Amino acid sequence: MSNHFDPSDLGPQVIDMANGETGELLPDQKTPESAWRPDTNGDPVGSEVRATQDPIHLPDFYYRKYAIDGTGKAIAQPSRVKGIMDVFKSKKNTVMVFNNEDDEQRKKEEDYYLQQVQQIADGLLPLCETDPQSTGINFLQLTTRTWAEFASIAYEYKEETASANPNDDLPVWLVEREDKMFGLGRKARMLSAVVGLVGDSFGLHDLSLKDIRVMNEIERRQQRLAEWNFKNHADSSGKVATAFNNATHEHTKSVFDNA
Repeated sequence: MSNHFDPSDLGPQVIDMANGETGELLPDQKTPESAWRPDTNGDPVGSEVRATQDPIHLPDFYYRKYAIDGTGKAIAQPSRVKGIMDVFKSKKNTVMVFNNEDDEQRKKEEDYYLQQVQQIADGLLPLCETDPQSTGINFLQLTTRTWAEFASIAYEYKEETASANPNDDLPVWLVEREDKMFGLGRKARMLSAVVGLVGDSFGLHDLSLKDIRVMNEIERRQQRLAEWNFKNHADSSGKVATAFNNATHEHTKSVFDNA
């Protein structure tokens, strides 16, 4: 008996030509799934990157509304600020609308609104006799902040209703947001109407509602919300672990240098 392997000892090779067999030793045309598992060489670099833990974990809604800078700090989303400013520009020159179908009731609502505007104006006039400029500046700042908050709430309301299921009832919190939106819209227009009535008593050269000042208030509000949501929803365990490991590495290096 010979000591070497003879392929003829295995018998004749059967080739199934009907099913595409040719007898040639060719590699499969399809890569098996096992070749792409992290513990293989199928994608070693990608596997290593995917296995790395993100330093900070945040829910998806955070990234839709806010952002994180290069140092990992919460910041306002510029595109969101722009969207809110678009709402402000579309609303700032509109008048208060009363949609009551009953003519008599609608007239009562209009009269009550004008009465409130006049009451606020009358209350400001005695303050203007003592310190008109400070009174005017403070009132204009209140008007600016109110318009910024109104535009922000209106943007959020439109955003949330657009993503809501039309087959479901609006959630209670969104209905409450709707009421707040209408309330702030009324207040903003009311304050602007007061400026139109008694603005001359402020002793100021410019009484206009500046876009840049409204945008600054919007940015401040968005920044506060970004920081609050980051504080309450961020999981920074990965970042803490990384910082701790780096500190440990630096400490061991200093021990070696001083040995």
